[in-house]
Amino acid sequence: MKNLFLICSCFAIVSAFAQDTKQATMEKRARELHRVIGQNDKETWKKFMKDNYTKSFLERPVKTSVKTTDKESSTSASVTSTADNMEEKLKIFERLHHDFAGSKIVSLKPVDEKIEMIIENASHMKGTFNIAFENKKPYLIDGIRAEMDQR
Repeated sequence: MKNLFLICSCFAIVSAFAQDTKQATMEKRARELHRVIGQNDKETWKKFMKDNYTKSFLERPVKTSVKTTDKESSTSASVTSTADNMEEKLKIFERLHHDFAGSKIVSLKPVDEKIEMIIENASHMKGTFNIAFENKKPYLIDGIRAEMDQR
């Protein structure tokens, strides 16, 4: 009976450590994403993507949707995807850099096996990033959804 208890205890400790390691890795990658957004260098952005994105995410076409609402409640939307996935992803980094260079992380928390990171720039524009990760080591980024909110 003691051996069974000891084995179960060890399993619980190893499992908790693995979860902490996964969460710590995910948070580290999210913080690095924020840091890299602040850099004005395409090679840095490209290196980040190659080091931190899954192969399938790198190969996946970029899809963007821009929705704007003004006081008359008009809304417009557009979707973009091209054959050159890396070039399109670099354009997104360029836009993010333009909007959020020098921003600060307001919140960073795990939500349903993802990380939700909220950042805010000096003019109070907020960006909410929902970052999905692969389920196995090395826990690479497998998708990012970003929503911007200008107040």
